[in-house]
Amino acid sequence: MLYLHENTYPFTGMMDEYVDVMRTDLIPGLDRHMTVMGIFRVAFRHRETFFLSELPKGVESLEGLSNFVMHERDGLAWHREGFRYRDEWFDSLLEGLPFSPTAATIEERRKQGDFTGNTLYYRLSYGVLPGKTDEFVEAFEKELVPVVGKMGMKLAGCYRWFGACGESGEIISFWSVKNWAHWGQIREAMGKDPDLRRWLDKRSSLCAEWSYKFLIPVPYSMLH
Repeated sequence: MLYLHENTYPFTGMMDEYVDVMRTDLIPGLDRHMTVMGIFRVAFRHRETFFLSELPKGVESLEGLSNFVMHERDGLAWHREGFRYRDEWFDSLLEGLPFSPTAATIEERRKQGDFTGNTLYYRLSYGVLPGKTDEFVEAFEKELVPVVGKMGMKLAGCYRWFGACGESGEIISFWSVKNWAHWGQIREAMGKDPDLRRWLDKRSSLCAEWSYKFLIPVPYSMLH
């Protein structure tokens, strides 16, 4: 499954209005062509938002998205309106790894209480060493996901860049966290849980670098 990864940069002081107007003027049109899974403010960055959307028809969905912007009435209106709120945006494509939850899986798990009521999400990307990607992905799925899952941290998605859209060997993951207090508990556990310590040691042997961002979901985001 393919996903659209988009960062946008609203003008200073326009974030709240931008988030509100997207709900009424943008998302209904996008939903005709893709499944918008997550809409987030990037924590500690006052002018950055992030979108994650599933493309149900793969690259063919991009043709529908292009038609939305260039030919459909609400898409044309948004294309003009959007310039009032933001000055930059960057799109890329992601490919879901086999164990990454799809939009349908997330909707089903929401009925069980997952991915609801979370005030925080965590975007963690890894720069995997050449030739180590398969080993890293296997360890990620079989070792990390179960360990942090027991702490209440749920995997919302795990991807690699599609084609030439990003760095070769980079793995991008998204996790749900209940709130900042929950994140503090997880951080404390990282130094004590033996299984998690083993994972962190393995990560150091498989990755050249890693980085993270905290994401705050907007009220109407599927991942919430």
